[in-house]
Amino acid sequence: MLLALLTERPRHGYEIMAELKRLFGPRYRPSPGSVYPAIEALHAEGLIDGQIHDGKTTYRVTPAGEQALQARRDALAALEVRTGARFGDADSIELVLDRFRARLVPLSGRVDPQAIAAVLQRAAADIESLDELPTTKEAN
Repeated sequence: MLLALLTERPRHGYEIMAELKRLFGPRYRPSPGSVYPAIEALHAEGLIDGQIHDGKTTYRVTPAGEQALQARRDALAALEVRTGARFGDADSIELVLDRFRARLVPLSGRVDPQAIAAVLQRAAADIESLDELPTTKEAN
């Protein structure tokens, strides 16, 4: 989650805590005792780095952190589905598909796979037809 937040833009610790509060409040209130150790662990693993400016350390994701986040896409999507929070590029079809998969995987073994395949085929056809519609920019 912290990697996803820092991928959006570099932030210092207070900004990270404020964004967590905005995303998950009022049920979850981030504390320095949980956020800063997580930041330090990510830093120790080389997944983020920090630069001190005006007495505050601003953290950003390293290339290794970006790779780690990609490896954890399924877990992030499951968190988004569970909490309703959204991270990253809302226009990314990959994130939309990750969230979709996170919603469907728990149904495995409880829903007929043939019925799912039929629904997905219809959905794919509907989505493909969107490519034939003029985009907002083209319509204007």
